[in-house]
Amino acid sequence: MQLKNMRSEAYSQLRYRIMHNKYTPGQKISEKVISDELGIGRTPVREAVIRVERDGLIDVVPQSGTYVSRIDMAMANNARFVRQILEVEIMLEATGKMTDEWYQKLQQNLENQVVVAQQGDPDAFFDLDEAFHKTFYLAADREVVWDWLQTLNMHLNRFRWMRLKVTNLDWQTLLDQHQAILDAVRRRELDDVRYSITKHLRLMLSERKYLLNKFPDYFMNVRPEDFTSADVPAHEPGTLDVRGILAKTTTKND
Repeated sequence: MQLKNMRSEAYSQLRYRIMHNKYTPGQKISEKVISDELGIGRTPVREAVIRVERDGLIDVVPQSGTYVSRIDMAMANNARFVRQILEVEIMLEATGKMTDEWYQKLQQNLENQVVVAQQGDPDAFFDLDEAFHKTFYLAADREVVWDWLQTLNMHLNRFRWMRLKVTNLDWQTLLDQHQAILDAVRRRELDDVRYSITKHLRLMLSERKYLLNKFPDYFMNVRPEDFTSADVPAHEPGTLDVRGILAKTTTKND
């Protein structure tokens, strides 16, 4: 049982480090380095590397070494398309099943997003972002669908994490869009729900050009149309306007 837990821990930590850019796309890694950094034995790490390779997150090149895979833009684009189609329906179902308990959990998540955004913590913000979306799947009783999407979403999620590291792609946009989604769900305005989540999930299309130009060596399978999205206007870093979300917090606590 202990070995099984170590295998699971090694896989989870290795996958997390790649997804969160602790190991960057194209970086050469080794079982020894991973084992030392994770504090886990070589055997569980070796098995974790095999599993992560199957996930498409690393490439083992004979007589060369093991490398973190580059972000596959074709897979990321397709994952975004599939998620947009599915998540609109999930959101509509969640709206019909939304209870005060689910709503309060989502609002608390948003408040936590504000805190970590002000702290400038991309890892915590990304995890809260994921939890925010997953909560709607849970409310709709579609957790299995969320689990299915995780393998498909890997390259999309790596792209999403990368955008948190670029000051020109501000977090305020994400906070505003998350609040707009939750407000539409709270009002049970289905057209607004559909519009808000679609706009949110299409954000990648307006930001990919910027990221591709910023980190050209991090991506593969890039198509000409990936560079046709409009430039994203710059924002001054550190100017989060969270008054709307904080006002809702104050109202809730009064």
